[in-house]
Amino acid sequence: MSFTFDEEVEGQQSEYLEHPSDEYDFLTEEDFLAMGIDPTMPTEAKPGSEDKVLMLAARYAAGLPLWHDCDRYDHGPAVFDPSMLEFAAQDDAK
Repeated sequence: MSFTFDEEVEGQQSEYLEHPSDEYDFLTEEDFLAMGIDPTMPTEAKPGSEDKVLMLAARYAAGLPLWHDCDRYDHGPAVFDPSMLEFAAQDDAK
């Protein structure tokens, strides 16, 4: 298997190699604390939610591990709802 590449045109590729931090200002740990996000605490935010992403960004800014042992790991309801057992029982009866 072989590949061929077009000749690089001088200056054409350089725009893709710029570091993103050259263009953007990133939030600091103090910014997250001002928003009420404490990166040292576990979060009840669902995986993939905006709140979880903010927490991960806060931990990254603080130089901490991204995941806390007590973070929420499921996508289910935040509070146990006993009425959900009725639906499960109805499905099992079918």
